[in-house]
Amino acid sequence: MPSLWVKALDECGGPRGCGSAAEEFLRSVCSDASLCGPQARRYGVNRYAWIERIIEQGVPDGRSRLILYVISRYLLNVRGMQPEDAEAVIDSFIEASCRNHGNCGKIYKSWIRSVLRHVARGGWKPWSLERMQRDDPQLYEIVRSIISQQASS
Repeated sequence: MPSLWVKALDECGGPRGCGSAAEEFLRSVCSDASLCGPQARRYGVNRYAWIERIIEQGVPDGRSRLILYVISRYLLNVRGMQPEDAEAVIDSFIEASCRNHGNCGKIYKSWIRSVLRHVARGGWKPWSLERMQRDDPQLYEIVRSIISQQASS
C-alpha cells in the first residue's frame, strides 16, 4: 500500500488536484488538529509554544498576571477552547506552580471565571515575549528563566 505522501504526489496531476490530497496527507501526520489546522496556521500556534511550557511547568511568581495577559488569552483566542476547558487548564497551571515552585497562594475561581468572560468577549491575543519584556520586565525574567531551564533539560 503506497504511503499517503506518494498518494498525494500521484494525485496532484489528477482530477482531485493537490489540495485535497495534501489535506489528507497533513491530517494523517498531525496528531493534534488544533496545532496543525487552518486556525493554527492563521494564529501561528508554534510561536506560542513557550506558553504551553509555562502552563506545564508553572512559575514561582506572577501567576495572576500570566493568567490575565497570556494564558487565558492563549487558551480562548488562539486554541479556541471553551471557558470551562480553559478554566481546567488554568487550574493545572496553578497546581504546577504550587508543586514545582512552592507558589501555593489562593487564586479565586470567581476571579478566573471573570477573566475568562472578559477575555472571551474582548478577543485579545496573548502578550508576546517582546511585549512582556517591554511592559512587565519582572514577569519577563520569570518566564525567561522557566523557558531556559526547560531548554537546558
